[in-house]
Amino acid sequence: MPRLSKGIVVVYALFNLLIAYTLMFDPGPLDAQYRGGAMTPTREFQWFSIASFHVLVAALALVTLRLGRAADRRAVLLTNAAFYGWDAATQWLYWGDRVGLASADLHVNAGVSAGCAALLLLAVGRDRDG
Repeated sequence: MPRLSKGIVVVYALFNLLIAYTLMFDPGPLDAQYRGGAMTPTREFQWFSIASFHVLVAALALVTLRLGRAADRRAVLLTNAAFYGWDAATQWLYWGDRVGLASADLHVNAGVSAGCAALLLLAVGRDRDG
């Protein structure tokens, strides 16, 4: 895997682990951005579940560092990019307004997801078998 692609994968995995850590141990500030009132145990569990998903996403991305064939690595990274692209698109097109995100928060959240997708696509585009 080329150095640039490897670096993107490592940063992407660390970013997802940071999200997971935040959602597991201090989801309150993020939760406060959304309409819905006080944090409930059910919502805490939902944030924890989302955190668990981010751990899985990070683990799958890190697996690409051990895969021998570029086609296999690209398939995994394209799946990750599609997830983040889907997340950005659905926030901008539907969920952002529906859950009551402030416009600035919506654009930051969706923009970060779009940026993750773009970086992963860059990593995919640079990864070829040597």
